[in-house]
Amino acid sequence: MKIERISKEKLDKFKELVDNAETIAIASHINPDGDNLGSTLALRKSLELYGKDVEVLANDTIDDYLQFLPEKENYKAPSRDSYDLFMILDCSEFDRITDKLTPIAKASKNTLVIDHHVGGGIDTDLNLIYDTAPATCELVFEIIDRLNLPIDKDIATLIYTGLCTDTGRFLYANVSEYTFNAAGKLLTLGADSEYIYRNLYQSKPIKVMKFQTEVIANAEFFDKKAYSVISKELVEKHGVQMGDSETVVGMLRDLDEVNVSMILKEYDNGEYKVSLRSKDCDVAKVARENGGGGHIKASGFSIFDDSLESASAKALTILKEIDA
Repeated sequence: MKIERISKEKLDKFKELVDNAETIAIASHINPDGDNLGSTLALRKSLELYGKDVEVLANDTIDDYLQFLPEKENYKAPSRDSYDLFMILDCSEFDRITDKLTPIAKASKNTLVIDHHVGGGIDTDLNLIYDTAPATCELVFEIIDRLNLPIDKDIATLIYTGLCTDTGRFLYANVSEYTFNAAGKLLTLGADSEYIYRNLYQSKPIKVMKFQTEVIANAEFFDKKAYSVISKELVEKHGVQMGDSETVVGMLRDLDEVNVSMILKEYDNGEYKVSLRSKDCDVAKVARENGGGGHIKASGFSIFDDSLESASAKALTILKEIDA
């Protein structure tokens, strides 16, 4: 099996940057998901066991469905204004780590990116961006495995969780033999797949099911497309979190009569986040054209507007222009 993506030269550069750093920060995008937390918290612990002073910098809150993850207590506020090495994982745009962390990254001595999304534009000392990888956790596993960095049960659990969530439980087309071999090694190292699956997919509160049911019931269907809007009011009505809506866009895409799905989510400060999913067309191109990014079949972007109605109209216009 030879599906390793990272060259020896880049691996050596990664180790050199780590070895020369006394303090290391790891950051990722807002709205942390399984791959975000899995990759950052796993790499933090591995480098700590390697002997480094490492922090994962929080820029958001962790949704309830990921509270089972080990090491989550290490997702916390930065202790410094700069670090010897600042790592950005699972994204490659400064705006995705927010204005809270971008100044720290720019003030740090060295920076690097580990990501599997196309379209990132940060110029760092080392860019490990491979859009053929199904998850950033797969790249982190490759780094740890090939450099013989420490790995324990918690690290294996974190990486397995990220692989599971970002591959749709190992269903997506970019899953490879390497992915399955990595997953097998992680199970041998102590990852409990049944425990992870139960927490991710078999622990949904009834209020979340009722919330998602209403979102789906309010969806519009046309031209092999599905569209639904999630307001802050709806989230408050059901007593849930906006993160509880993330699986809905995939549920809509999975309908037989739907090729492209879109949901619009209302956040604070006039920001409306759009999530796109498709069966076979390139929605990442659409996302990039609107200031976002992501994968060919799963991507997103933000609309800034004065009202939910106006933002929804703009999103719907964009969806109607997609050739499904």
